[in-house]
Amino acid sequence: NVMTLASDTVATLAARLQQAASRTQAAAPLSDAYPELTEADAYAIQAELLRLHGGPRAGYKLGFTSAAMREQMGVDHPNSGVLLADMRLPEPRLAAGALIQPRVEPEIAILLGRDLRGAQLTPEQVAAATAAVLPAIEVVDSRYRDYRFKSVDNIADNSSAARYLLGAPRALSDVGDLRLVGVLLSIDGVAVDQGLGAAALGSPLAAVAWLARHLATRGEGLRAGEIVLTGGLTRAYALLPGQTACAEFGAGLGSVLLHHGSQPA
Repeated sequence: NVMTLASDTVATLAARLQQAASRTQAAAPLSDAYPELTEADAYAIQAELLRLHGGPRAGYKLGFTSAAMREQMGVDHPNSGVLLADMRLPEPRLAAGALIQPRVEPEIAILLGRDLRGAQLTPEQVAAATAAVLPAIEVVDSRYRDYRFKSVDNIADNSSAARYLLGAPRALSDVGDLRLVGVLLSIDGVAVDQGLGAAALGSPLAAVAWLARHLATRGEGLRAGEIVLTGGLTRAYALLPGQTACAEFGAGLGSVLLHHGSQPA
């Protein structure tokens, strides 16, 4: 898995994705024109895209941690994207027209109380470093038309990261075994899907350990105070203007409600 693209090509492709996002106008997958695109190329494009976007890092998101999502999108292993501070929704409302094709996924978020790095990290070490666990809705938004992309395209596009909404924090000890935490996802009061914490690579703690090991291959690590969205526990569902999504978690983790603002008149 080595780089095949020249640095100026990396910059050009990152700019193309940045432009798609800022104009809320979807583009063709990069792999259409660059079929040899590797995962190393894709993470280099992602890094440049984040540099263009600017702003401090708030944490990370995991993509394709559930078998359901991998099947839906035709990929075979997880990936990661970066959460920037301005992606966090300050209130339970997504402005209409801000994104191209928003979809929602219920996730378990982990707030780190201390730095985590290394290629040998275990879920037990992640648990020890966890300051809080939070119910979350991730709003993903592909900058590619009709969510048609290969895994490398998705990595370059920062794993479709767009916005996220966090509920109230809970102590891990109060929630218990995260594998067994169920979630019910509803849109406008109608249940559309359900999932379990175990969908996130076997456990949200295992998902964070995977992320730390993945980052270690690039000499990077997780920092205290960062949030990790550990992966969608169901498929991703379109949230149209005027609709409200609700993710209700068991085990006392709580609920998160997100309204997609109506189109401006």
